Amino acid sequence: MGHAEIVTILNPTPAGAVPHPSRYLHADADGDRLLISTAKFDDGTPGLYFRTDPNGSSVPLTELPVLIAQLQVIADAATAEAEESR
Repeated sequence: MGHAEIVTILNPTPAGAVPHPSRYLHADADGDRLLISTAKFDDGTPGLYFRTDPNGSSVPLTELPVLIAQLQVIADAATAEAEESR
């Protein structure tokens, strides 16, 4: 049976990305990195910020539960940041 993995393809970085301690950091088998953090758009809308190395980064499916859980933590932090700045 083959190895399954998530391959992430991202658009250019949105304006308003805010570094946050809740971020998710990952490096795949060949060292390509993935960062997911909080973001705030120009209109104050909270969001998620994704950044990878130019080759993209792969996350094994075995790490999917951790990634999903951390996405919720990051989303909650982004919402809190947006509310604090209003």
